Amino acid sequence: MSGQTFLGQDLDLSTAHFKHEKSLIFDSCNPNSGEDCSNEVLICAVERGLSALGESVAQVILYSIEKRYSLKRQDILKKPNRFVEALQAIFGSGAETIQKLIIQSICSTTGLDSKRQGQLSLPSCIKEAQKALRAKEKTGK
Repeated sequence: MSGQTFLGQDLDLSTAHFKHEKSLIFDSCNPNSGEDCSNEVLICAVERGLSALGESVAQVILYSIEKRYSLKRQDILKKPNRFVEALQAIFGSGAETIQKLIIQSICSTTGLDSKRQGQLSLPSCIKEAQKALRAKEKTGK
């Protein structure tokens, strides 16, 4: 393999860091746009979870899911089960790790209880995060 060494490592999700500053993949993330802010925050959290694999990897995943599974970025929250199915079709058992990265990002972004991360499926995490963000919007906090 031309001198390259690949090490197999388990991904420790507890030490994964999510960049909260704006990067290229998040150019379309503008929670201040006034257009359903809570959904935009969640979509950005999903993208941040994917970008833990690398920004270009996240872009390729989102592009593939849109082209192969007709699931656009804004549809991920409306059809989270379809999103999970697409991840599983693309990555097989590796989809579980990707879902955990996304769940961790959603929890850290929305303030959901991080102790429950291992108990939540991605669709249920999205639903709980939507409820939590709507409640925050109503209370103004």
